[in-house]
Amino acid sequence: MAARGSARSAKLSRWGITVDNLRENLEQFPHITPDLEEMEKMLSQGRELESRIDALRGQWREVAAELRLLTAEGEKLRARLGAHLKAKYGFTSETLVRYGFRPLVVTRRRAAPKPEEPTPPPAGEEPTEKAPARA
Repeated sequence: MAARGSARSAKLSRWGITVDNLRENLEQFPHITPDLEEMEKMLSQGRELESRIDALRGQWREVAAELRLLTAEGEKLRARLGAHLKAKYGFTSETLVRYGFRPLVVTRRRAAPKPEEPTPPPAGEEPTEKAPARA
């Protein structure tokens, strides 16, 4: 049974099945010989290109892993350089922006609101205090 799907490998598989079966029965279809030979060339090229893609995919994985390691080391080094710059200029210095670092934003806490003092009663009036309720 021919492979289904539109993936490249499925197409190449179908081409291979077609070429193999037509090659066996070529005496029934002598007029398709030129097309069959061209299809065989295309199948050969397709398989070669697919194997090259597989080889490049393996190389890509190796290069990607190497790039991940390099990136991690680079970030460590950048952090160390940032620490030196922050030590020289200070954590809040705007000069750090020039080198690609964010200065520390210092937010000041608001003073806690002071409890309101009771307003003194107008002159001539006696302050009235409520006695606490007893249970």
